[in-house]
Amino acid sequence: MLKKVQEISVLCGVDACGIIYSPEEAVSQVWPQTHDAGRILTEFSNLPELERTRKMTNHLAFLQVRCATLREKVVKKENDNTKLEARALLCEGFGRSDFAELSPNELQVTANTLDNLISNVFGRMMTLSEQAQNGGVVGAGMERGVTKPF
Repeated sequence: MLKKVQEISVLCGVDACGIIYSPEEAVSQVWPQTHDAGRILTEFSNLPELERTRKMTNHLAFLQVRCATLREKVVKKENDNTKLEARALLCEGFGRSDFAELSPNELQVTANTLDNLISNVFGRMMTLSEQAQNGGVVGAGMERGVTKPF
């Protein structure tokens, strides 16, 4: 453990100290030397309360933040998967030339996806129309910025 404290101190270029106390041992383990550790602890103690506690965390708080971050990532991935599944259903429906084999829920998801794609197409058409009215070159750069439906 003290080796890790030393590595953090060296790699981050910061003053650090570690004290390991065990009731079974008569002497505590200290890194760096007791004199230097005492100096570091005194400097830390002299810092204002806000500065001392600003970046402190405990195991519970760390895990809560980590869990919240992971929950957000899971929700984003679920949303991405839902979109991909909807697009796959849309492709399947067009591939069979009908949507007869889709369940009511799959049909609703497919309809919502198709609505979004149509909105994107009309939005892009409006943008191009506005560019043309404002002196932009019609058709130039049409490949850029187009939302790909599949």
